[in-house]
Amino acid sequence: MTDAVQLALHPDDTLPRTLIVTLSGELDYDNAEALHTRFLALLADDYRCLVLDLTELTFCDSTGIRIFLALRELIDDRGGIIALTDLHPRLVRIFQMTGLVQFFAVHPSRADALAILRDQPSAS
Repeated sequence: MTDAVQLALHPDDTLPRTLIVTLSGELDYDNAEALHTRFLALLADDYRCLVLDLTELTFCDSTGIRIFLALRELIDDRGGIIALTDLHPRLVRIFQMTGLVQFFAVHPSRADALAILRDQPSAS
């Protein structure tokens, strides 16, 4: 059984309707549903954009990918944007092999994603 994925929230006053989160650990079948439930609670405040910094996420299986897709659908329904940043090389490979890179805004760093979001009307 894998420990829960750790979340660290990063407030940004310049993007009040944007939730910025760093995920760390391993995302798999054992903890994916708990992570999804936690995100639903966090996003209940009508956030329109979500930035997921995956620098410290070292593993993600198909159930984790399903969580990312569910979050994307939720944010899309609000007219917002979900951005993934700092993907571990293994995650980059998974996202490229599965074609998921076309469904997410993928940025090399959190700073890059935030700079682009500041220029988007849906982030404010």
